[in-house]
Amino acid sequence: MAGVVVLDVADEIRTRLGEPTVTALARRFGPEGRCLTCGTPFGAVPLSVRAYHGPDGVTTLVAYHADCAVSAWLAIGQGILPRQDTWAATVTSTQVRMAVPRALHQLRGPGTQEQVMPVMLVHPSLERARARQVGPGEAVNADVEDYRGLGFADAGPGPATCPLRPAGSAILQETSGNARLAVTVAGQAWSAPIPRPDATLATDRGGIVVGITCDSDPGRLAADPAQLGCVIANGGVLLGWAPLPG
Repeated sequence: MAGVVVLDVADEIRTRLGEPTVTALARRFGPEGRCLTCGTPFGAVPLSVRAYHGPDGVTTLVAYHADCAVSAWLAIGQGILPRQDTWAATVTSTQVRMAVPRALHQLRGPGTQEQVMPVMLVHPSLERARARQVGPGEAVNADVEDYRGLGFADAGPGPATCPLRPAGSAILQETSGNARLAVTVAGQAWSAPIPRPDATLATDRGGIVVGITCDSDPGRLAADPAQLGCVIANGGVLLGWAPLPG
């Protein structure tokens, strides 16, 4: 996944949700996402965004090929939309500074210090994003709010004060000598190849850290440990714990 520029965003969307939210959309949608109208990948062509505003105050922003749909604000909820999220996931390992509650017996090793952990980085949707309006021309990321409600939290730049909470479950799969990791969180399922050293580390730790990033490419983050560390420290990745069985 790599960021694409959203070229067509209706003025009403900008006015209602604010320019910072609109600017962030260029990082939310990826070329591997699929247009809900024609069903083909976005690729590198221009996109447009439609906003589906629901009665709960949450607006679902969906990207389409610019030739397939005109950008508009629509006062109808996301219930009319087919579920077709395309996601991106990559497994790596990095130092994570999170306090681990003793109740998480699956996690072996030091419980409160920075340690190397296996991490599955997930961008959960490449064609839609959700925003909640909090004032005229101002909105917050409703997807981040939802994942926080599921137990995910950011590590922050200083010593860990917030625990790494259980947020899902993980399974290691072996096929023809290759390892693959599957993670389930609140009915969402993601999978990715896992390098052998990371698979061994996940087994040793008893599970894997799941890192949710709505604005970054998991593959690019995994390939640049320094950038990954900065993004985690700046709150750009929400972290949760997915234990392995047994």
